[in-house]
Amino acid sequence: MANTLNIVLFTAALTVVAAYHRPDLPPGPYCGLSTNNQCCRDRKDDCSHRILDTLCYCDEFCNRTRAHDDCCPDYEEVCLGIQPDPGFLIQPCEYRNRQFFPGDKRTDNCNTCECVIIDEQKMTTDWKCDSDVCLISDDVVFGVNQPGMTWRASNYSQFFGKKLKDGLIYKLGTFPLSRETKRMGAIRYDKNIPYPQNFDARRRWPNFISPVVDQGWCGSDWAVSIAGVASDRFAIQSNGAEALALSPQTLLSCNIRQQQGCRGGHIDVAWNFARGHGLVDERCFPYKAAVVRCPFKPRGNLIEDGCRPPVKQRTSRYKVGPPGRLSKEEDIMYDIMESGPVQAVMTVYQDFFHYRDGIYRRSRHGDNRMNGLHSVRIIGWGEERGDKYWTVANSWGTEWGENGYFRIARGVDESDIESFVVTVLSDVTEANQKK
Repeated sequence: MANTLNIVLFTAALTVVAAYHRPDLPPGPYCGLSTNNQCCRDRKDDCSHRILDTLCYCDEFCNRTRAHDDCCPDYEEVCLGIQPDPGFLIQPCEYRNRQFFPGDKRTDNCNTCECVIIDEQKMTTDWKCDSDVCLISDDVVFGVNQPGMTWRASNYSQFFGKKLKDGLIYKLGTFPLSRETKRMGAIRYDKNIPYPQNFDARRRWPNFISPVVDQGWCGSDWAVSIAGVASDRFAIQSNGAEALALSPQTLLSCNIRQQQGCRGGHIDVAWNFARGHGLVDERCFPYKAAVVRCPFKPRGNLIEDGCRPPVKQRTSRYKVGPPGRLSKEEDIMYDIMESGPVQAVMTVYQDFFHYRDGIYRRSRHGDNRMNGLHSVRIIGWGEERGDKYWTVANSWGTEWGENGYFRIARGVDESDIESFVVTVLSDVTEANQKK
């Protein structure tokens, strides 16, 4: 008899444990509601309570078999007087007024949290969460948007749930410059001329400047920025005769030696590829934001590549001359004004991903221990209330920043944007050479 009673009590306790382990069941009470504290004999359909999207019961019929157990979670305790062993009751984890039980997981921006038992004797639980820095942070937005800043921050849904360490790979992509590349001598124009207060290549050369590209979740900024600068300069140097968008996918898929595709690349290696092998038209090899098979021979022409060149007299791929380096503010301005947009390598910290509008200066908000190099396209400059800036095309789509562009402080090497600027001449056909 005693053994039978123990089995009944143990089984009832397990039933209660099962109820407590289910995160989808509100904790109650049900049968023990003070306004309806009764347990019914036999079968009574009105002896029930709402639980989620169905009913649970407090009558004897609810517990007729284990296969048809639709009793309320507190039926045994309230109606049968069976007190469960406190050791069986697990305290749930809580988050935003919801209960979770051991093994349940939730996400907190870019981190995963799991409800775990932290004291097996008291059966207490707590959240165990990853601790990676997320790409997007409410604290950064709040800090930057305080009075006194020259730019505003915003949260971007495209970055939510991403880790900063991954964003520095897949939203940037430029590898550190080699010692030899860093030692490249800078071109000096030393032009003692009055520069306009504002200059924008889009207004200087309408229809010649390539649009903003979205590199996607692929560290291809090195390829996108090079293709953009080359496209602009082909159009400008040919006076519009060779106005076209060149394919960054050519670099991403065909320039594979020493490069790592969507995990990043070296700009000097890429420029040398554009010089020796050339690029093809975007329509011939559209951007995929992924490394796909290169369909071209190492040294071929557009006809052999199966491409129909937009310019009738051109059969060769679109090649560039040797790249040069600019470092002084006035030299960068002069080169843009004379030949078109240039490529710049800047250092990116967490706060930059939040840029919405204004003149960017690196803030003290966010995790400044982690950073990466990013290649962008400077298309002009300006001045706002005495505050000088560069106008720069990013490669994160038009939903980011100022329609895909950003402005950054000029003349102070903000975020190293003036430390390594690349200029290049395009190899236009002789018939289209700008006079």
